[in-house]
Amino acid sequence: MANIKRHLDRFDLVILGSGSAAFAAAIKASELGARVAMTESGTIGGTCVNVGCIPSKNLIQAAELYYAPAHSAYKGFSIRRGKVDFSALVRQKNQLVKKLRQKKYIDIAEGDEKISILKGHAKFVSKNQVQVGDQIVEASKFLIATGTRACIPDFPGIDQVEYLTSTEAFELKKLPKSMVIIGGGVIALELGQMFLRFGTKVTILQRGGHLLSEFDPEVAESIQNILTT
Repeated sequence: MANIKRHLDRFDLVILGSGSAAFAAAIKASELGARVAMTESGTIGGTCVNVGCIPSKNLIQAAELYYAPAHSAYKGFSIRRGKVDFSALVRQKNQLVKKLRQKKYIDIAEGDEKISILKGHAKFVSKNQVQVGDQIVEASKFLIATGTRACIPDFPGIDQVEYLTSTEAFELKKLPKSMVIIGGGVIALELGQMFLRFGTKVTILQRGGHLLSEFDPEVAESIQNILTT
């Protein structure tokens, strides 16, 4: 856990958030001589290291390694695959996330006397003051770098089912036998392929004319052919 510094109540810059963008700004401001505070109501490090890039790519690579031997281009031999202990993969993923969060975020903040991390929900109480928990801090500049969260579509029945976002999918204790993914964007496809390679039957529901609607149709068609063959 980061050292929560409370000895300063006046900063040059207060950043709401502690993810990649927040840290980049904090480090640059510190290099320029500014005193900086980052506020965080959740887990230090933001989306990428905790629930985004790092955990997804770690599990995607595991799925690729599991899938590849049984789908070799060489037909002269066959390899039998064992069962997937998904809970063990998730534990290993969590260890990696914890290690990188400590090294790339917490240690950097603790090693810089000009950077403070204030734990708690931040709210503005005046044009140059925010309250974080029971502490009020003042700054001449503020940067909002709170990141985003999964967008849940509003359609009939969604409030009656126990759905997953990508965050919950990375914390499952066992692989589901089947999965329906609503949406055909990049994250939907990479998660769909990951679970498919682990043995889950995956169905993707796409509202538009083709997958990856933000890409050229030729690209989307090629990827769709790969995923369905």
